[in-house]
Amino acid sequence: MMTRHLSEGELVDLALGATGKDREHAAGCASCSFRLEELQQGLALARKADVPEPSPLYWDALRRNVSRRIAEEPRPLANWGRLLPLVAAAAALLAIALSGGHALRQLRHVSAPVLPSWSALPPEEDDPGLVVLEGLARTEGELTAWEEGRGLGAFLADLSEADELALADGLRTGTEEGDL
Repeated sequence: MMTRHLSEGELVDLALGATGKDREHAAGCASCSFRLEELQQGLALARKADVPEPSPLYWDALRRNVSRRIAEEPRPLANWGRLLPLVAAAAALLAIALSGGHALRQLRHVSAPVLPSWSALPPEEDDPGLVVLEGLARTEGELTAWEEGRGLGAFLADLSEADELALADGLRTGTEEGDL
């Protein structure tokens, strides 16, 4: 029993008349059977099409262009290109073995450079949010909605009209000055 679906190439082979395990799979698999049927319909449609044979000049030009492109293609180096990494690794191992492991011991004692930490937060002196937090910290006893876990929305809903106006004015002023 096949556990994978047929590839496009296998389906083309079946559509052109191949037999074997692939045909058995296509007969029992709804997905592959559907794809094979679509491919067979497409081939039948292509066979009905009246496509004229290209002129002999076309085939000559195609042959010349392909030959030219092959000649322009860079020749790969002999197998040295593939062997170079292996030769380099063997040379490194040989150097370590000949040094009695001295080079390896030196590498163990080299410490990695320490990178400075990075934070997405702005520096303390440039963080306008700290002013808001300091203001909230000064309002002792007035944060019951926040302390109960209802969040900022509940805190803002409990503000008096005068506090709402003061907050709006402070936000407006901070935005105009570029503090926020």
